[in-house]
Amino acid sequence: MNKFISKKEVKYLSSLNQKKFRKLYNELIIEGEKLIFDSIKHNQNIKKIVYSKKNKNFAKLNKLCKQKNIPLNLCTEKDSYRISDTKNSQQIFGLMQCNEITNISDFSDKINKPFIVLDGISDPGNMGTILRTCSWFGCYNIIMTRDCVEFYNPKTVRSAMGAHFHLDNIFMGSTEQILEYLNEFKYQIFTASLIGENLENIKLKNNNWALILGNETKGISNDFEKISHKIHIPGKGKMESLNVAEAASIVIHYLSKF
Repeated sequence: MNKFISKKEVKYLSSLNQKKFRKLYNELIIEGEKLIFDSIKHNQNIKKIVYSKKNKNFAKLNKLCKQKNIPLNLCTEKDSYRISDTKNSQQIFGLMQCNEITNISDFSDKINKPFIVLDGISDPGNMGTILRTCSWFGCYNIIMTRDCVEFYNPKTVRSAMGAHFHLDNIFMGSTEQILEYLNEFKYQIFTASLIGENLENIKLKNNNWALILGNETKGISNDFEKISHKIHIPGKGKMESLNVAEAASIVIHYLSKF
């Protein structure tokens, strides 16, 4: 019989809904069967799974936890709502260690694969959607500027739908540090723009390319803009523009075909 977690454990798990405690303990809560099963499938460091008796897939969950030697504990339905950061708790949670985010200035190896650079992305939904797109098209290397929304923000994790578990490298750095790395290894650097070369005319020299995606309101920083090859997504309708997550999907789809 699985034991109920203590009030102290409930308090700790609920505290991880706040950024300062995720940063302090380097742990996060993932919620929902799909995310939990996907995290285990991709060998993430799941330290514990907590569920309420409302969960209907106990047999499958219990079998998997035994196979992977993951502790499995109960919580009351009331406590599940304390742990969750949503109004409609899914009543199953995984306590997971955050993957390392490396400072790009501490990394000196060349990666012969594309990079997606996130410059000041502030909306967690957009961040998660972009990460999901990156995973779908096989772009597993991410660099973020320091003013991006937190990588492990709960809304970002939900929107990414498991993409966090698929990424190869996650970097962070200042604009200057990111540019130094990309220039040192001669990456072709692109950004989506309302004015630029037609996306359909772009030809890649090799797989060493980087796409910079900017803040939802301000766009990319001046230093990035100066060195980026601006590309334009042709449209036929009456909308003036696309949001950053939509533009990212189209451009990454096109560039990843080469």
